[in-house]
Amino acid sequence: MSSEKCDGSCRSGFGRFLMALLGGAAAGATVAYFTAPRSGPDNRQRIHDVADTARETATRLPVALRRATEAARDAFNDTLREGAES
Repeated sequence: MSSEKCDGSCRSGFGRFLMALLGGAAAGATVAYFTAPRSGPDNRQRIHDVADTARETATRLPVALRRATEAARDAFNDTLREGAES
């Protein structure tokens, strides 16, 4: 058997597979959620609660990402300084 070198195209196949897998899981969860035996008002309330939680998370995400990026940059710079001093 010949060994083939990965030129980047083999990674995109796995990425597509992973995205398809996650998309299928999300679709299955959505179908299961909406077909579960609950009354209309209960379903609407649960959807409203999920939407509110998602909205709150989405508003906090940019700040959290910025803080995490700043912390990682500071840690990286500190490590570089420590390496230069030794």
